[in-house]
This record gives sequence, C-alpha cells and structure tokens, in this order.
Amino acid sequence: METPDLDISSYQTKTPPNTPEEDDASSNGDFEKLPSTWDFSAATTRHIKTLKKYTEKTDRASKLVQQEGPCLCRLENTLGKNSIDTMTSPLSSTSEAGEEQTNEASGTIHVSKLEYKRVDEIWNEKEGKFKIVEWVGSDLDRLDEFLFVVRERTDKNTLERTSYIDIKSPWIRDILREICENVRGVSLVDSKPSIELNIIFHVRSDLQRQREVISRGSERSTAEKHLKVFLRYLEAAFRPIDERLSELLKNKEISYDLLWALFKPNMEVYTTCKGTQVSRCVLYSQMERKKDMAGTPYMHIETRYLGSDGKALGEVPSSSSIPIFRGATRIDLLPAYPLQYHPEKDEIRSQLEECGRRFVSLLGIHHQQYKGRAFDYDEDGNIVACHVEGNIMVDSECFQENMPNYPCPRPQKVRPQWSVLGRCEAVKLVDIDPEQLQPEDFLICSPTILGFSLAMKKFLEFAVKHVTNVKWSECSFEDVNIPEGKKKAIYALTKTYIGRGADDAFHDFIQGKGRGINFLLYGPPGVGKTLTAETLAETFKVPLYTVAAGQIGVDHVRVEKILKSIFKIASRWGAILLLDEADVFLAERALDPYTNALVSVFLRELEHYEGILFLTTNRMNTFDSAILSRIHLPLRYEPLKKDAREGVWLFFIKQARTTAGHATYNDKVINDLAEKKLNGREIRNTVFIARSMAEYDGKVVNEAYLREAIETRKQLDEDFQGAGAIENTHSYL
Repeated sequence: METPDLDISSYQTKTPPNTPEEDDASSNGDFEKLPSTWDFSAATTRHIKTLKKYTEKTDRASKLVQQEGPCLCRLENTLGKNSIDTMTSPLSSTSEAGEEQTNEASGTIHVSKLEYKRVDEIWNEKEGKFKIVEWVGSDLDRLDEFLFVVRERTDKNTLERTSYIDIKSPWIRDILREICENVRGVSLVDSKPSIELNIIFHVRSDLQRQREVISRGSERSTAEKHLKVFLRYLEAAFRPIDERLSELLKNKEISYDLLWALFKPNMEVYTTCKGTQVSRCVLYSQMERKKDMAGTPYMHIETRYLGSDGKALGEVPSSSSIPIFRGATRIDLLPAYPLQYHPEKDEIRSQLEECGRRFVSLLGIHHQQYKGRAFDYDEDGNIVACHVEGNIMVDSECFQENMPNYPCPRPQKVRPQWSVLGRCEAVKLVDIDPEQLQPEDFLICSPTILGFSLAMKKFLEFAVKHVTNVKWSECSFEDVNIPEGKKKAIYALTKTYIGRGADDAFHDFIQGKGRGINFLLYGPPGVGKTLTAETLAETFKVPLYTVAAGQIGVDHVRVEKILKSIFKIASRWGAILLLDEADVFLAERALDPYTNALVSVFLRELEHYEGILFLTTNRMNTFDSAILSRIHLPLRYEPLKKDAREGVWLFFIKQARTTAGHATYNDKVINDLAEKKLNGREIRNTVFIARSMAEYDGKVVNEAYLREAIETRKQLDEDFQGAGAIENTHSYL
C-alpha cells in the first residue's frame, strides 16, 4: 500500500492563531459548542453533522500509516468515537492547582493554575476558518489561567493532526524566546505566543538546563514551577518518538516520518551543489512537507549559507528536497543530511573549510584558470551544465549586472530578531567582514563563484574547487614573427598604457574620450594577427577578451547595446580586447545605409572606450577614413615565407608538451616542415593533432607524429584545391 500524503511537520514562519484571550469581547463566538450529552436535538444538528463527516472518514484514516508524535497522532483515533468522548468530557492534565488572579477592573484573567489544557481545533466550512470544538459549559472562557494550552489541529483534507503550544505563562514564554532566539520559522513576538510542538523537540535539553540554573536559587521560583509542568508534559509527549528515533539512529538510519526529528535548527547539513555536483555544507533553518507537480510528496528543507553579490558577503537562503521513501534508509544516502553522519566527516569538513577560504579570497575581480563542470539556467529555470577549460574572469558584480534575471539568491538585508525582553532587534546579515570569519563560517561558504568563461564567451557559475591560478604560457611576444620595428612599437604602446597613472595626460582633452589604444592588424588568414594579441596578453599577464564580429550581429540598435557592454566589461577587467574579423565595422561608408549605421555606431562607442583594442581583418583596403584616424598603429601582415614558417613551427612545437614531456626536434626537422606551404593557423592545427596523438600513446611529440598529422590534413587540402576530384566522383557511381 502506498504511503499517504501526511503533513509530518510544517515549520511555518507564520504560526497558526493562538487560542482566544479573555479580553476579546467576541472570543466566545470562536468556539463550536457541543452538547454535554448525546442528545441529537435540532439545535445541535449542524455540529453533529460536522462530527459525523469526520467520523465517517475514520475507517479510511485508520488504514493509513501509523505515526508517532504530538503532531502525528495515530490516525485510527482521529475524531472517531474516542475523540468525540474526549471533546465531550472535561480536559485536564496535572493535579497541581493555584489560586485565581483576576483583575477586577479589566476582567483579564492571569495564569493561576499549575496546569495545562488540551483542546481540539477543526475546520469550519461555513466560516472558512479553524475553530475550537468544545463541550457546552466547559471553562474555555478561562484558558488564560493555564500555563499553556495544547491545541490539536485537524487538517480538513487529510485528517492529519498537528500540535501547537499556546504559551500563557510569561516565564515559559521568556525562556523560550531566549532559547529560540536564532531558530528560524519561530515567532514569539506576541505576549501569549504559539509555537509548533515539533520545534520544541530540539530545545528540550536547553529548557532542562534553564530549569537547573533557576533551581540553584535559595527559593523555588515561579519560573521553575512552570518549567517543571512544561517539561513533564514534553517528556510524556515525546517519549514514543525518542524510543523510535533512538533505535533508528543506532544503525544510522531514519524513516521518512521522522525526518523532522533528525534535523535540528542551525545544524550543519551536508549536500551537493546541483549544478557542479561538488560537496557543500549549509545551515538548517526549517522544513515543510510539499508535493511536486505529479502529486508525489517530498520534504522541502530550507537552509542558508554565506554568499556574495559582488558587493557584500552575507547570508543567502537555499533549499534542498528529500523525496518520500518507504521504511528506513541510511542517513548518508539522503540528498541532504546532518554533516555529523557523513562517513568521512572530518576530512570533508577540512575540505569545505579550505574551499570556503578560497571562496572568500575570490571576492572581487580575479583572472583565473578553470577546468571542470560549470552551469547556468535556461529560460525555464532548468540547470544547463557544460565542461569549461581555459581562463575565466571571476566577477560576481559584473555577472549580476549582465544577467539581471538569473535565478541566483542574493544576500538578505536584515532579519528581525526578538530578544528575551521582547524588543525587536535588526540582525545584520550582509556586509560581513571576511577578516572576522571563523572556521565554521568558511564551512558554509558558497561552493560556486560567478564569472565569465573567456573561451566560451559566456557568464556561468563555476565550482570554487576547480578554480586555480593562471598558468602563463612559456612562449612570449618576442617569439612572434613580425618586423622588429613594429613589434617594438606594439610592445611599447601596450606597456605604457598598462603602466599609466590615473592622471596621465596623454589622451583626448575632452573628458571621457580617446583614452584607449587601438591597433589594426590586417592581412591574409593565418599569418599571425590573432597570435599577436594572444602572446601580448600572455607577456603582460592580462586577460584576453576575444569577440568575433559575427557574434555581435548587424542590427545597429542591437550592435550599439552589445558594443557598449563589451567595451565596458573589457575596460573593467583591464583586458586586451580582440575584435576578430571586424570587416563590417571598418568598411568605407558609401550609399549602403546599413553599413553606414554600423560604422557610425562603432565609431561612437570607440570614442569612449578606455582600454587596449586589437582589430583584425582580412581586408587590404577600403577602410573608412574616420576609423583609420582613430587607429594608433596599423600593422600589415604578408603571406608567410619559408623563414617565417620556420618561426611559426618552432613557436607552436615548443608549446606541444604532453604528460610524457616536451617535444623533440632539431633544425633539420623544422626546416623540412617549413617547406610545406601552410599558414599559421594550419600549422597550429597540425601541431595540435600531433600532440593529441602523442598524448594518446603516452609519448612526446616528435617528427613522426608531426608528419602523420600533416598526412591527416593532406586529403582535406587536396579536395579543396582540386586534387583527387576525379577519384572522388567514383563514390557517386
């Protein structure tokens, strides 16, 4: 038989209404009065029909899974004959009694009995709210005399019962306020507040300690007497749960109906990041039974951790879920469970604390390297994971500026917190000083950081665990095969710009204009234009932000918006910006309105760019004069000659290192390879193929692998250059 949908525990922030207070003139109207005998008179027909409706469901309810606990009363007794007998007879608990204390002027009744009372609350269909059901002539009008009232609420649909404690004793109230000060989902603001009984399950030891402290006084205080009655009730109420829980925990197991008893407020919870699948730790706040779209029950667990929006470090809400399961299961197999039950809790704690320290060190803007799983969300809110390898920019603030609709929780501002005196205090949850963090704080830091993949040109969430410092290439700008004079000019302009001061006067005297350095690299494909920008970034150890002009589009309105964003981001990161194949923005303006609009937009945005920009194009002429006037240094690249090809082969072979070691070569090998009339891009791809094959074989790159890679590309070259065309036609015959 399937387990029914039972609302095991619902730690709601908003506590259900308390029992009526005596100074409420309309309080008597909040109760359904039942006859004290089984006289089914016309006057009580409506009330009996209500009871009959619930009684008819008893047979069905009795077949449901039996569960223990004050809020999980055995359902075979739910509003059956026994419950009706209970509601039509006096209710009492303790035998101790005190004297009544009534304010003659106001008629307000204060706590005067060392007793508690139990009442039942059911749904009133006519009035659309829960109402207390009691027998006529009972003392419901004097509920404030009791220390506390145990209110059993019956769900209108499932017949499940949830227990609430309506606190009347100011001593019990004040002690609970102090104990539950940092417990989420609990509001003890009212003078006579209500609290779900299950929450008290985890603070019984604190209550007992408070009683022991109070009892050390010379005289037995009123607070101690009230606590004694309260603790006596809690001991009896939770005894069945304690017995079941103890047996389960001996085997490190738990049942679904006792999940609420496993998670203690503010305890450390182990789970995994949904996007990167790395381990993480959060703090438990509260839980609630829910159903998914298919109607399948699950336990919704609300948690929190330390995160950052790029501006401040603070507390961020999060959540996990545990699907319903039968019987008992190992605790460490749950999607989320207390960290203390992790098989390697000490090791995982150490790892997460170190990850937290790394997270804090990455606050702000950082150029880093990454290899691993990253993710973002699609339009429907589903996680889209991908593998990222290469340089990234860590920048949470920039991420959220460019991804305003991204479903990323932000640090909460303030949370109201009530002290034992009932004074509302604002607890600051943002702008936490990282220098003041303790090991337990690092433990709950976010396992992911927001940033941008420079290779994929995409904002993503990255696992902090896989973020490392950049490993710069051994090859430098000096190895690039371009004329020495122009190489020196490029290097000097770049170095001067990067090392400039804020008050540098070498820019347009109109503020905000002309503060960048613009290079134009033009010539045939594969002659080193892109390589020039790449090696320059490696040499100066700055990010290289590459954007293909085709990714920007041709709609001038959209282009303006995208260019503005690209220039702003590149300037923010201090990156070298490479706008590749920028032909459409460089073309001479004529009669074509679309081209004119694009060039005009580009010129306007270029005026305000503050950074180093490389424009590359295969065009050899027809540049717009206005564009040329804004170029600091144009550089023309010629087709590679043999000596230039030797330099390119040498450049890439030096970088072709495998796990077995560096590549082996000599001057003769380089000279022979340079005989092949390949451009720079083709040489790069050939070396990449050779390296991949050598890595697969567990060897270093050598002449054999390089020649094999050339032969691999040979067929492609022949097909596109006409060789082998006749032979290929036979495949269609």
